[in-house]
Amino acid sequence: MKGTTMGIKKNKFATIAALGLSSALLLSACAGGSGDAASEGLGEREGVDTVAALGGEEAKKQIEEQYAAALEAGQDSLNIYTPLTATWPSVFEAFNERFPNIEVEPLQIVGAELDTKISQEQSSGQRIADIVITGDVGAVSLADRDYFSEFRPFNAEKVTKDPQLSLETGTLTPVSASPRGLIYDTRQDLGKTPDSWQSLLDPAYKGKITMTDPATDGGGMQWADLVLNDKDLGKDYLEKLAAQDPIISSSTAECHNAVVQGRAYVCLMGAMGNYLTLTGDGAPVEISYPIEGGNWATYWYAGVIDGAENAQAAELFITWLNSPEANEVKAKAGHGPIVNAEDLDLPFENPADVPLLPRPDLVDVTDRQRKGQESVSSIFSR
Repeated sequence: MKGTTMGIKKNKFATIAALGLSSALLLSACAGGSGDAASEGLGEREGVDTVAALGGEEAKKQIEEQYAAALEAGQDSLNIYTPLTATWPSVFEAFNERFPNIEVEPLQIVGAELDTKISQEQSSGQRIADIVITGDVGAVSLADRDYFSEFRPFNAEKVTKDPQLSLETGTLTPVSASPRGLIYDTRQDLGKTPDSWQSLLDPAYKGKITMTDPATDGGGMQWADLVLNDKDLGKDYLEKLAAQDPIISSSTAECHNAVVQGRAYVCLMGAMGNYLTLTGDGAPVEISYPIEGGNWATYWYAGVIDGAENAQAAELFITWLNSPEANEVKAKAGHGPIVNAEDLDLPFENPADVPLLPRPDLVDVTDRQRKGQESVSSIFSR
């Protein structure tokens, strides 16, 4: 089976971007608007039907109640710690438009630095963060130390009971799935484009592949863990890939840059958000999903800090992140939806609709990656 080329929807994405929102959320010429939103406290977003945007009348009512409760408690700001600050400005802006009396203050912070800062704040009792949004390993590691409080959004309750996407404690909520793929240089001709994991083993690709460190980098470790534990790929595949002399990049961004600058042909850790940004800037790159054997995606999780000063505002934000409106905005940043996406027209293939490498239950993610880390490190340090 061939890989799925993601560029086939570029024109559709351009149209969506130009319009601002998909037709599911646009006001029709004859439909009544949501002019009463302002009087009820919610902000209005130009051309958007508030009821549809929030998931229906009942959902709108519950979100209004959450908003009112947060303001009643004096929670007019929200401190978010996340690696997504650079790619989610439109998400934070849309939240501020919908809830104008709560100011979002995101802090770009990643990996070990994020873990250390949250640990210090919890130990000292001097909490700044209200909410953390990060990948599975980082989120589970913090949750295991009881740094998050239980919260199950009413509009995502089903997934907060799914062991692959949540913990029994109810302290983590999945808020997006960012598709990953193979980003390659369209200027170089190696005889074939990468369309499967096996295609990367072609002799023509030797020395032309770049990837983040599969033994230390978050995305690299996630990918290596999925491959290592796959019955068809496994350790044998990793050893063959290592023999291709891949170039280890310092970060996901550097992995993409190496392709754009022609220093490598393909970035194994391609991220949809980066791809949309690069192609929007005219970069000569394309992306494909290696469907044969299964693709992968980075799942992002949100947790309300236990003892957070603005806990109710944080709960409102997490609830809103799984609304149809937020799904639309996140899609423009290369993040697929988890729930409430029935009428969403994505500019890329939804991770939920693409065969994926088997994932462990969320509770087992951290331990499984740690167990395989030594093996992966030995393979790629040769």
